[in-house]
Order: sequence, then structure tokens, then C-alpha cells
Amino acid sequence: MNIKRNFLLTTIILTVVPLLAADVGKRHKETAGGFSLCPPQGWTVRTLPGMKYSIVAGPASKGFAPNINVVDETAEMALAAYVDANTRLLSKAFKGYKELSKSEFKTTSGLKGTRLLIQSNQDGTLLRQAFYFFAGTGDKKFVVTCSALASGGKEIDEGFEGSLKTFVLD
Repeated sequence: MNIKRNFLLTTIILTVVPLLAADVGKRHKETAGGFSLCPPQGWTVRTLPGMKYSIVAGPASKGFAPNINVVDETAEMALAAYVDANTRLLSKAFKGYKELSKSEFKTTSGLKGTRLLIQSNQDGTLLRQAFYFFAGTGDKKFVVTCSALASGGKEIDEGFEGSLKTFVLD
């Protein structure tokens, strides 16, 4: 009986793990920021004026390219308090703000953080955004924002999550 169960588990692992690994591309390192991640497969890393770190952008659809961007800041508070403060700020800053979920998040390397999923209207565009909050060294905090159009955003969530599972503080 154990042999059948082990065979079944091995078959599932050998089938599923390569599929999950195929969803992410080559690791992108932001040496100055002290972090790296693997973008979703087929997405591009771009430098934008005014942005401290490169962004990762997917193929555009309906005039919008889903994207991942990272910001950091110094905040002398625990990560949970930082997430709560940012949640309050976002609810006031974005028109039509709707919190869809908030949960603990853990990367493959074991880095713990919080995932906040929202929907809002930004400049007439209904967006679905996942904010991933991580504590860095000292008082440094990282916020990784994953943005997509609300219509079709659920399908992109898996790509975002797969990419964020690879987020590492170097």
C-alpha cells in the first residue's frame, strides 16, 4: 500500500514541479536593492525613468501591461504595523478601493511577509493589485506591487504569486 502511495506522490511531484518551474523566467538581481526574483516566463525587465528599481512587465492587453515593481523605505515599526499603515493609506488614496484579501505569505526560501489583494479605480482603469510586504535588514521594508486589469486579473494572480515565491533578499 505504501509503495502505491509513494509512487503516486512521486509521479505527482515529477509532473507538477516542472510545470510550476516553467512559469518563471531567469532570475533578475537588483544588486543596489539587495533583492532578486524570477519574473513570470516571457515577461521583460525594463528600466523606467524615475523608478529606483527595474520593473517587470507582461504583454499588454486592452492598453495595459501587467507589471511588478518594487519599492523600499525605512520605517521604524514592525512589519504588521507597516502593513496596517499602508492599508489605511491605500484605502484613502485609491478611488473605489476594495480589499479582496489579506494573508500571510512565505517565499520558497522561507522569507515571511504579508500579501494584500485589492481592487481600485485608478485614472478610470479598474485594477487588481497584490501588494507583498517584506521586512529587510534593520528598519528597511520592501513593497512589491503586482498590477493587472481587474478583468482577467485572477488568471494573472498565479503568475504573480509564482514570481513572488522566488523573491529573495540577497
